[in-house]
Amino acid sequence: EDVSLRVGPQLDGLKFATLERPAPVIRRSSSIAVKQVWNEENWKVADPLEQVPIDFPLERTHREIPDASANEVASRISNTLRLLSVDAVYDGEKAKAKCTTGDSVSFCIRLFAGGEDGTPVVVEVQRRNGSASSFIRVCRKILDGAEGLTIEAETKASRKNMPPFMKTPIGSMKCLQGVRLETDAKAQANASIEKSMGLLRSRQKDTNVLGLENLCNLTDPLKTRPDVALNACKAILLEPTCADIRDEIGVILQKDAFLPEEFEDDGPMNYHDQGRHKALVLLSNALVMTGKDGCLDEGVKTFRWFTEFLILSLLDEVKAFENSANNSYEAACGLTALATCS
Repeated sequence: EDVSLRVGPQLDGLKFATLERPAPVIRRSSSIAVKQVWNEENWKVADPLEQVPIDFPLERTHREIPDASANEVASRISNTLRLLSVDAVYDGEKAKAKCTTGDSVSFCIRLFAGGEDGTPVVVEVQRRNGSASSFIRVCRKILDGAEGLTIEAETKASRKNMPPFMKTPIGSMKCLQGVRLETDAKAQANASIEKSMGLLRSRQKDTNVLGLENLCNLTDPLKTRPDVALNACKAILLEPTCADIRDEIGVILQKDAFLPEEFEDDGPMNYHDQGRHKALVLLSNALVMTGKDGCLDEGVKTFRWFTEFLILSLLDEVKAFENSANNSYEAACGLTALATCS
């Protein structure tokens, strides 16, 4: 394995290794490929495929693709994942792809042969973790793409789209217009932050992830009142009362972004990856909101935390795009907000 690609930029006396193009070892979506041979299809599967095992119950989210070879179907799926900005790692021998969307929905794609002659090609998509409604939306497009239908590229992160069950942001709902608010935006934001901090102080990893998820929703103007979201963002980035949150984010991001997990975790219990992603989403939300408000510029000049830790951590995350394109995207959004206000 070429470990030169995994050397971080903070090692004394060493510079960050430039990306080269060695022989392919791991294949990912073409926009985020690791050690990829360029201008070549990402997913090469063994042909003929393994047949569907006897008495093996396929998920309802499967589809049979006639009149197409296994590699043709794999190429269609790989291209569809690229268009949908889905982070994917391919296993050609097992004809399997492990995927993660920008809103933390993880799923597995598996190809089987429907008969002894290798046809039809059976495409099965299994959800592992995340929102069921978001999974169904992506799954339908993947299966349509596997059949050869045209799939439009997504130019906006899925988490920044309105959830399927919502037509407008919560703050714009007609039922809430004219409702008298008993608490002001700042008080409501502070109360919600305090509850989330209680979750972050827990020794249970799943509780910590839930606390980060609450903060992500609190700082998202699509999922809470825009004035509450702005006050929460200001507090998290700029106020001394939220130093514990910034310290927790620092602990989460301290692990070298260039190093993979020692043990691969394919299930919903991979709390480290979930926590890291949600911490970056939280920073992205807060930086974008405060940047638009105009208070971020003064904060960067006043607090050394931005220059000594935050900016360097976000840069490391962007450089480590081969490990997680979703994390790199969130880091890039945060850096863009910082560059815009400077």
